[in-house]
Amino acid sequence: MVERDPQRLFSQSQRNILYDLAEGRCQRCSAALGDGWQADHMAPWADGGRTEIENGQALCELCNRRKGRQVHYTDEFDPRPFQREVSDQVFDRIHANEKLTVVLASPGSGKTLAYQGTGTRLFRADLIDHVAIFVPRVSLAEQCETGWMYQRTGSVHGLCTLFDATKRLGKIRHKVKEKPLTPLSEPGSGFVSTYSALVTNASVFLEWARRHEGRFLLVADEAQFCGDSKDEEGGGTKAGELIKQMHEFSRHTLLLTGTPNRADNQPLILADYEPHLTNPRRRVLIHHAEASYANGIAEGYLRKFEMQRTNARVAKRTLGAPDTGAGDTLLEYNLSDDGSELIPVLRDEKVWKPLVDDVVRAVRDKQKFNSAYRGLISCMQQADAKKVQKYLQQRYPDLRVALAVSSDANAPQELADFKVKQMDLLVTVRMAFIGYDCPQITVVGILTNYRDGGHLSQLVGRGLRVWKDMPPREQSCVIVAPDDPKMQGFLDLLREQNDEGVKIFEEREEQEKSEGSEPVQEELSFIESAVATDTRAASNEVDMDADETLMVEHIKRAVDSAETVTTLKRAIELAGVMLKQNPPVPAPRPQSDAEAIAGAPKTERQEIADFNAKTSEAINQYLYRSGVKPGSSGYQDAVMKATARVNEVSCAAGEANTVEKASRRFRAALALQ
Repeated sequence: MVERDPQRLFSQSQRNILYDLAEGRCQRCSAALGDGWQADHMAPWADGGRTEIENGQALCELCNRRKGRQVHYTDEFDPRPFQREVSDQVFDRIHANEKLTVVLASPGSGKTLAYQGTGTRLFRADLIDHVAIFVPRVSLAEQCETGWMYQRTGSVHGLCTLFDATKRLGKIRHKVKEKPLTPLSEPGSGFVSTYSALVTNASVFLEWARRHEGRFLLVADEAQFCGDSKDEEGGGTKAGELIKQMHEFSRHTLLLTGTPNRADNQPLILADYEPHLTNPRRRVLIHHAEASYANGIAEGYLRKFEMQRTNARVAKRTLGAPDTGAGDTLLEYNLSDDGSELIPVLRDEKVWKPLVDDVVRAVRDKQKFNSAYRGLISCMQQADAKKVQKYLQQRYPDLRVALAVSSDANAPQELADFKVKQMDLLVTVRMAFIGYDCPQITVVGILTNYRDGGHLSQLVGRGLRVWKDMPPREQSCVIVAPDDPKMQGFLDLLREQNDEGVKIFEEREEQEKSEGSEPVQEELSFIESAVATDTRAASNEVDMDADETLMVEHIKRAVDSAETVTTLKRAIELAGVMLKQNPPVPAPRPQSDAEAIAGAPKTERQEIADFNAKTSEAINQYLYRSGVKPGSSGYQDAVMKATARVNEVSCAAGEANTVEKASRRFRAALALQ
């Protein structure tokens, strides 16, 4: 039985405070409060809500009656503190007549579900009718649609099932320029598109925004892809300008970003900044909700890590006089001391191949815990990624490797399939990067030269998300990287965040107990050679030098352990075991039997495209059976007539822009005689 507050009604002094806090206006519709205004419990008194200022709000009579008729929804969604904070901030800021909420969120924090849950809450409160979402990549748009809601075998699947179906957001469709962006018959629906599509088809989106002015939530995800043109240094983008125009028509705009600035250090659109306390040259993003790696560690939804950094011996040749060659010099140094020539170093096969081998070894170790674990290798450019893929195929023929690069039209489907099919490694450049959600990835290989903290956080974040199919505290991520100085700086940043997260976790436990940019080479100089040398390991708590790493690695192989070397080192120290050398070479991972796994769910656009392709093939087959073959006289005319017949029979004259219409056309094409 729910324990209810003995005080049922707000006292007169409490009512006066609530009235003053609301500035005399209804906190739902903003109308001026009349004599009959109500002091309302936000969390209902009948459900255990306290009769306290923090749980009170001032409502006009009409809004209070509407609220009294509301359904009590039985959601299964249990929001993380960050997700609850986002929802509360948006809700409160709307009622305070604020137009913008800025959220700074690390990878893996659950921001997609945060804005989907927030949209559902606003729709239930009759504050919006639709959501309009913009993301930087097609793969993220498709992931947003299928992750929220899709149908298979007649049943609804996706994150939407966490919310009471009585009233929740409906379909969020990936749209490029197709009209209508949201069907008139589907209140609560939405669309997701890319910033690129927004620029290319601006009139379609702005027309929709005008028609639905004041009745939609605008979400700018990964907003660091949009610059603000108001800055004097010209860091604006066309997409940023259009988002600002969409913002003018929205009920509210939710700005989500992984970094406080763009990669060019320019400000984010719409956002405000304040001076840094100690560094006048820096600006601090003013944000209203935040989720950091520290929060993820404290709350158990992000993994700990072990970073294995491989050093290299670099030989740099500087040319002297062109005629005589006099003055030629050769400088040899360690990569760990100087990372200024990172691009040519990482392109030397004597460096990148050992790093790739380390990734394979780490993936095979992880798969001893769970065969579904897999790895990711991020390369500098597409040519580098293809070299890595070829090397993997030749050296490890039993390895299941996927390649996703932007020049391949099928790359978005490759990314989607990698998450659901039995795979070992994904090789890419930057496609499996921002927002890519595949928690089976537990190994991240860094073969890129980018050292911006925001970029590395996003990349490593692909392997830090806790996977629900394994106990959270038993999961960790292995990062395989070059041992350059900036990588050391990134390691220090992760550790600092980890320490903060552990501290938050421990303080929370105590409280519960008490209560109950790219480098440029110098002229006439070039990297003559680079050779990977030794590898050292570091985790959230442990540092190991190269010799110690090698010895523990030997023991690990000898006992066929799948533990990371830093974890094994701690176990060895606790047991007082002496380190030994010269273990046998480990055998390759045995190939497991492949299981039939359903492919990745498809968006409505993809399903329509599939049906239309099948329809064209059915028409071609019909004409072939009738003796009209491709290339023959009158073939194109016959195709047009057959297509017209199909459209007429299926009542789909014009474009088949829904799955139902496309399916009907396909059935009509199969029935041609």
